[in-house]
Amino acid sequence: MPRSNRTAAPEATAAGPAGRSRGPGGQSPPARALFPRLEHEIYVNAAAGTPLSSFAQDGLRAYEEYWSLGPGEGRGQSIGNMLAETREQIGRLIGATANEIAFVQCTKHGEQIVLDGLPALRTGGNVVTNDLHFSGSLHHLVGLRRAGMDVRIVRSEGWQTDVAAMAESIDDDTALVSVTLVSNVNGHIEPIRELADIAHAHGAYVYADIIQAAGIFPVDVTEMGIDFAAGNGYKWLFGAFGTGFLYVRDELQGSVLEDRLFPGNARHNYEPWVAEPEPAAGDFVVRPTMSGQRYEPGHQAYLCYAALHEGLKFIEDAGVDGLLAHSVSLNQRLYAGLDANRYTCISPHLDRSPIITFRPSVDVDLEGALRAASVVVSVSADRRIRVSPAVFSNESDIDALVAALNGA
Repeated sequence: MPRSNRTAAPEATAAGPAGRSRGPGGQSPPARALFPRLEHEIYVNAAAGTPLSSFAQDGLRAYEEYWSLGPGEGRGQSIGNMLAETREQIGRLIGATANEIAFVQCTKHGEQIVLDGLPALRTGGNVVTNDLHFSGSLHHLVGLRRAGMDVRIVRSEGWQTDVAAMAESIDDDTALVSVTLVSNVNGHIEPIRELADIAHAHGAYVYADIIQAAGIFPVDVTEMGIDFAAGNGYKWLFGAFGTGFLYVRDELQGSVLEDRLFPGNARHNYEPWVAEPEPAAGDFVVRPTMSGQRYEPGHQAYLCYAALHEGLKFIEDAGVDGLLAHSVSLNQRLYAGLDANRYTCISPHLDRSPIITFRPSVDVDLEGALRAASVVVSVSADRRIRVSPAVFSNESDIDALVAALNGA
């Protein structure tokens, strides 16, 4: 049976866009019409990735035109501006500057650059994380622990971070505290400022995986005390795979986080390559880029960043607060409608997270019920049901999901 009023989720803190999103000039076109996939199925799985939108397709076409026809007629300048603007957009979205943003392959790639670039981790320093960190990162960190690195993985309590346990694991030898800001497991929101204060008091730095936060949850890396962060564009940013980004706080670049990739080109410094070699520069002149781009491995999937660029414009027009309130309100509708005797909610932050997760307490045919209703959510191997509605989702979608799950 549906949940009683006594167990209803907290109300959303702001009015959401109710399935609609502001466009240029204050227009309010139905967001669903911008996502062709929604003509065929009910999609409430943004935490796994958002369907390709018509505006992202416009970005792809613009880059394809440049690629096929060349840089003439302003195409080259447009693409160059697009890439520069995308760094600026990401910076604005997370409270950083464009100079603090690097393009990387994926979120884990950004985290790896941090793990590689901190000298203390090569001299016995430890990493502290918890079991709500991204499972792909935990897989890697467990591998590093087996290879000899001191990696401390704190167990959550009640599907939430145990800050006291984290504090006990952080000491003066801790080099990095690595966490996920909004958990892909259940939408748990990490108490990042509190953890950052603890870490910094011990001389450690803080890395945050923000792939489930950027674009749907307010992020300010400075206010949150985050030193490094990474994300990707194919989830809440309405972009495509291969559009990762890394944030490195400006004053840490090249010093605290060492250069390990050295992108760019070496200049020969001897005859016959140059007529007058530069004194005391050695045979090759190599100078790092003095911005976050120093951490980039080389050329990126620029075609995909053209799609991300349009997605970021969409988010700036719509507003993160409104997008979040809309997702929260739909999650609360789901919480209120699901049979509490059959599904247990394991998400602790129903009032402010875009992700909600349930565990069935009885044997149900989840896949069959969802397939019959043409509803797409994430179902894990241990039967966790993760739901993550975005701006294109509406109350009818949630009601169809409730009917499918309660009838399973």
